[in-house]
Amino acid sequence: MKPVVLIVGGGLSGLCAAYRLTLQGIPFRLLEARDRLGGRIHSAPTGALDLGPSWFWPGQRQIASLIAELGLEQSIYPQVSEGLSIMEYGDGSLQKSLGGASMAGSNRIDGGMKQLIDSLVSVLPGDSLQINSNVQHLVQTPEGVTVRVKQSGIEQEMQAAHLILALPPRVVADSITFEPGLPSKDRQLLAKIPTWMAAQAKFVAEYSEPFWQEQGLSGDGFSQLGPLTEIHDASPRTGGNSALFGFVGIPAEQRPGQEQALKQAGVAQLARMFGEAASQPIAVHLKDWAFDAQTATALDRDPVVPRSHGRPTLMSEWDNRLIWAGSETAGLTDHSNGYLEGAVESGNRAAALIIKLMSDG
Repeated sequence: MKPVVLIVGGGLSGLCAAYRLTLQGIPFRLLEARDRLGGRIHSAPTGALDLGPSWFWPGQRQIASLIAELGLEQSIYPQVSEGLSIMEYGDGSLQKSLGGASMAGSNRIDGGMKQLIDSLVSVLPGDSLQINSNVQHLVQTPEGVTVRVKQSGIEQEMQAAHLILALPPRVVADSITFEPGLPSKDRQLLAKIPTWMAAQAKFVAEYSEPFWQEQGLSGDGFSQLGPLTEIHDASPRTGGNSALFGFVGIPAEQRPGQEQALKQAGVAQLARMFGEAASQPIAVHLKDWAFDAQTATALDRDPVVPRSHGRPTLMSEWDNRLIWAGSETAGLTDHSNGYLEGAVESGNRAAALIIKLMSDG
């Protein structure tokens, strides 16, 4: 069956749109450039440790609703925040104190955010999900949109009445051409909307036990020496190894070719801050999102370019044939834009617009 809708991008936003369309029986085909689904939601090989986003917050209603619909409510647990946090100063001295858990009050999903992706994929028609598919060119036609896509090196064209573009706007500006071109205001806006957290690298160290909790520590840490500037407990609630994770504070342009050195330096820092037990992790993972071509562009790596949340003025193009989604197009209220909540919100919004257009005839 020819799809009514093409969805470009298989992250949380694109999958949410696909889920809403599936519930309404609307045929779609989802095209993802990576060799996996999930986008910026990505796990270590063990599966339970997030290398991308981990947290969502009370009051973020759309992701809470999605979690409930997928039967994952019992998997929600609070970010560990009880205990002392550690501050490492520039002279190497350490200070332990209460009240430094900056993510206190946030929630996680047991087994990692990959559980959310896997649950979505499980209810979608498998033959409608296409990975290794790099969309290169979009053409507006009288019937809708034609897409030129390269799948595993082979070029092909696809047609649909509507297209949902669920990618970071800067990635779109760098990798996809439009015929006819977008209005000048939107072309300029694409490059101006920063991809939230795109310049980050995330470090995760696995341990057999959460030894820091036994010492009365929360796992939260902050450092003026680095290479990790901010550290948190990343342990699952049940099963799997315990873990500490940190954001790498070294600028993106200085990180290429330094993966092993960064891992070694990160472990040495954890040992300085959390004690000798931290020097012997079971495994160490590093994901540098700044050099993930489906996430970041040169603008995201530029330290001079502002990295605040974007301006969500992208909604639709080509008489509603092309509809924008992705967290960076979500609203600026309720901690949506740039967050997991924004991915769900924008995917729901895009699907709702298509459902309305079809019901209106």
